Amino acid sequence: MHTGKIRIWNMALGHVGTRTVAGEAEKCEEARQCALYWDNARQQALRDFPFPWAQHRAQLARKALPPVWAADWRFAYGLPEGCLKMHKIGSPRGTSAPFKMVHDPAGTVLLLTDAGPALADYTRDVENPSLWDADFIHMLARKLAAMIAVPLLGSGSGRVGELERLYRAAIPGAYRSAAQEQKNRPQEDRWIACR
Repeated sequence: MHTGKIRIWNMALGHVGTRTVAGEAEKCEEARQCALYWDNARQQALRDFPFPWAQHRAQLARKALPPVWAADWRFAYGLPEGCLKMHKIGSPRGTSAPFKMVHDPAGTVLLLTDAGPALADYTRDVENPSLWDADFIHMLARKLAAMIAVPLLGSGSGRVGELERLYRAAIPGAYRSAAQEQKNRPQEDRWIACR
């Protein structure tokens, strides 16, 4: 079953305990607050757990290494489009490399590493609800509810902490589901390999 944006808004509003909305253009405070916090809630939920369907790998585009970092790192790269969270940097040979995220003088985010060329494993911002799984929809509705509770109920309501706890409680379920959808390669024991 397809779950659209308005259905998720209404799930969040149900958690908050307010009235639901019929559409994005509805002239009510509930619709205004859901629209205001929608992108932030989605991006935060994607950063909080590496959902398999939001994981991507890309070869990074090399950028000029700022001189202030030249003593610490060999290469600078731009981030892939839509990158929300970087998980791993590696080389085409499969070896992992340490990395650091910084801003260059123009304010662009750069990734610094010693890997050249560099492959990035990262979480991408997936905006299309038809690509999301049930665990993410569940988490997103709770995250959105936690974000809109204060504007809708006021800061004196104790609901915000409760809604944030409900959101955090949904994360382990996502871990269990994701773990069942993959099989990691067995790691070769280095001690045996060196013999």
